Amino acid sequence: MQVKLPEAIDLSHPEKYILTIRIHPQMYSFSLYNPVENGSYFYHTVVGDKQLSSFQNFREMYFDNEFLSLPFRKIFILNYNSSFTFIPSILFNDKDKSNYMEFLSPKTEQTLLSEPLSQLGFTIVHGIEEEAYEFMFRTFISAKYIHYTAPLITYFKSRIQLVNAGRMIVNLDKTGVDVICFSRDSLLSTTHFDCNDTKDMEYYILYTWKQMKFDQLKDFIYIAGDNGHRNKLIDVLKEYIHNLIPINITPEAHFEGIETRSVPFEQACLSLCEL
Repeated sequence: MQVKLPEAIDLSHPEKYILTIRIHPQMYSFSLYNPVENGSYFYHTVVGDKQLSSFQNFREMYFDNEFLSLPFRKIFILNYNSSFTFIPSILFNDKDKSNYMEFLSPKTEQTLLSEPLSQLGFTIVHGIEEEAYEFMFRTFISAKYIHYTAPLITYFKSRIQLVNAGRMIVNLDKTGVDVICFSRDSLLSTTHFDCNDTKDMEYYILYTWKQMKFDQLKDFIYIAGDNGHRNKLIDVLKEYIHNLIPINITPEAHFEGIETRSVPFEQACLSLCEL
């Protein structure tokens, strides 16, 4: 499975480029870009078929494309997994990862990872498929593993921290909806709801809004991502929440000429904030 790179990408100097690989239950993808080069962002997806899973197809693609083994400036493994929890860093102990996760989901074939969010004082504990982790660990030795909620939280915290109100971030994905809540100065909650129906998404968002005791007139909701329900969801939520703001990917230089709607929002966020 040969991947044809655009002419804008010059890998004679791979140390200038950042490679991000996104692990997702429905498909794998990778992006490659030079942060200071206009129009250098390249995004490619790998899906499963009747014979092979998306992971197996990604592995085959890796062996068919030598450029993926180049010494890039940075390599990120972005793990989209709804099995995660946040632990206050002051209480976190790495040897207790399995105990934290047992409260969330039954034991599965997963490797548990931990990732500190130092600016918020939390550590994310998340699961990653064992087979995928073993391959990534052997293949991309210098890679940094990041849970998909980390770039979302970092991106929005830095851009809306001056808003003197409660804030809810809704990130839409094909597997469901992520709901991230901030008070005026801190993270309150991060939850993923598995659903693919607009009515269910409305319910989970408005239920969380009520649980957070947000104000319909004073507080804010931001809608990011797209899963085919975005416009309908916005129309409904506007009836209940006054300050609703749709969010699109910031047009940074490396996105020039790129159709950014096809890029998962958290994957784009990772290229816009430093983790």
